[in-house]
Amino acid sequence: MTRTKTEFNILHAFHGDSILIKTFDTNLHEFVILIDGGTAQTFRYSLKEQLKDLSHINLLILTHIDSDHIAGLISFLKSSLINDIKIDEIWMNNPDLVEVSTGELISVRQGDNLRNLILEKKPGAKLSQISTKDKSINRSGIEFTILSPTLEIVNKLYEQWELLRLIDKKKNKKNISSNKRTYLQSLEELSTKPFSPDQNVSNDIFNASSISFILKCPDISLLLLADSRPEIISQSLRGLSYHEQNPLVVDFVKVSHHGSLNNTSQELLSLIVCNNYLISTNGGTADHIHPSRETIARIVYNSNRSDKLLKIYFNYNLIDLKNRIGDFINKIDLKHGNWSAESQNRF
Repeated sequence: MTRTKTEFNILHAFHGDSILIKTFDTNLHEFVILIDGGTAQTFRYSLKEQLKDLSHINLLILTHIDSDHIAGLISFLKSSLINDIKIDEIWMNNPDLVEVSTGELISVRQGDNLRNLILEKKPGAKLSQISTKDKSINRSGIEFTILSPTLEIVNKLYEQWELLRLIDKKKNKKNISSNKRTYLQSLEELSTKPFSPDQNVSNDIFNASSISFILKCPDISLLLLADSRPEIISQSLRGLSYHEQNPLVVDFVKVSHHGSLNNTSQELLSLIVCNNYLISTNGGTADHIHPSRETIARIVYNSNRSDKLLKIYFNYNLIDLKNRIGDFINKIDLKHGNWSAESQNRF
């Protein structure tokens, strides 16, 4: 199939991520990239519909082991649909991924080994582990510049794997939520609050191990941040000679970790010039709501942004988000800062 325009869909993945990109290579052949599969429900309610007319996925990326990114892919791999779709290559950094019966918590305690499931269903697919040592990866003119994870983080993930087997992640909660007290503060005021994450990188190994990259298609560019840590992304961008006076310019940024509090810093934003930011969330869970108002404030009042209208896109309806988590943005916010909030998931 030939194609001359890139299209992508930030799927309704509940509180997770699933992104389907249809772009094209140097010969104008369609090149399909699927990044994550969202929660277990995502496959049933949105991903299955998007995949049913596909016969070929060129690249499948499992960014990291959190269930809100991978559980939907496990459902896909176990469905009959997998038999009708050729998969060329799979990127994954996980030596021993399995699922629990609920599909809501990836655990190494029980269930089928995901790697074995892939080998069983798609033995011809190339399995690749990804880190910043790979730097730039080119697939028929489509360029991936890897920003995360570092090889050090990948090694730490593997070293700690036995320890992680013993951790009940539901009891290891961290504060990523939007604090509703911030709803009373202006975005400009919130943007000046210093970035102060609740955990350092070494204590947030799941998110720090996210595969994140700059994707340069023939016609557009995207910064796809999964649930990455801003400290790592900033370090990688500076290592590529980007800085405040020479920022990375992209068409779209997929904001890290659903716009959560700990994953978007002022420093990172100062290294980026972009007028279109994408946030994937239905508002979060009972434990954690997102996006964070502070994250939105940092994006809108980024010291290095252009004078053009900045747009923040939400893949769920804004009214539904507000009904779920409250008035996290309001009419007064939109009168200042030259920005807009849009409900859109197809581009």
